[in-house]
Amino acid sequence: MAYQVFLFKNNLICYEFETFNSISINKQTPVSPMPLPEEDSEENVLMKIEGNTTTMSLNWTLTNGSSSIAECSYDNLTYLHTVNKYMKTGIQTDQSGVFDQVSYIEKYLAPNSLNDYFELYILDSEQIVKSKAKLYHKVGLIQDLQFNTDSSSPVNWQATMNFIEGAVVTSMSENLHQPPTMLATPASPKFTIQSGTSGSNLVRTGITISFEEFQNYSTDDRPITTGLTLRYKKTSGGNSVFWTEKTLTFSANTTAPYNYTKTIVIGDLESPVDGYTGTYDIQLAINTIGGRGEWLKADDNPLLVVNDP
Repeated sequence: MAYQVFLFKNNLICYEFETFNSISINKQTPVSPMPLPEEDSEENVLMKIEGNTTTMSLNWTLTNGSSSIAECSYDNLTYLHTVNKYMKTGIQTDQSGVFDQVSYIEKYLAPNSLNDYFELYILDSEQIVKSKAKLYHKVGLIQDLQFNTDSSSPVNWQATMNFIEGAVVTSMSENLHQPPTMLATPASPKFTIQSGTSGSNLVRTGITISFEEFQNYSTDDRPITTGLTLRYKKTSGGNSVFWTEKTLTFSANTTAPYNYTKTIVIGDLESPVDGYTGTYDIQLAINTIGGRGEWLKADDNPLLVVNDP
């Protein structure tokens, strides 16, 4: 029997432990002893007043040329007969080096939000039916990640992840949104233009964007959208350091896929008529009654550069 071990963050990012060395599962069942005075051990009063905890420690080797990192969900795993194992989609080929993987894991895979959750799967790669291949499945959070190497083998790094099973509580976040996803259609980030202007006389009046909410909330946990917050700044030239912020209020879309196309009117955009023909960078977050959600930032997605239509 051959094992494959996968970790999914928010069912969006997948990490496969391609070269795992060991897996340790610890089931803690705490018992509170209450030994009475002048009684021997067989008279010790034992009380089970705490619940159980399951933790997992997984050790693996980071190597160059890895295809461990992918942007896909569990449903995207497909069995490939030519290699006799389950394959990921959306493999990040530019994240194949050891330091690339360490940086990616620290920045994107490690939990950083109250809304984050993780699912760990162990599959039997000799079983082509996925439902039968699933040997082990846990939902919870990463407790810590460790990376180390030594001078005798600086190319290969050893990594350790500690995982704890449980129901991830997100109520403290006041039900804030995860980062949205930008859509290329019907309107990727584009300037709206004053009617009758073009070329060197073009006047920009706002920004139109198409986006959708994070998809993988449970039915009862989807935050209720109340609007958006947009930050914008020039990509280059003067005044290209500081962000300006705008908010827009609107009603939530209550049906899947929870997508929107919205135009934000902005009066201080520089335009070709002002001598600025360059682009703008933007950051986008979805608002709820609890406040502003997480940013979808320009450094996370190159689509967040605004151009003229």
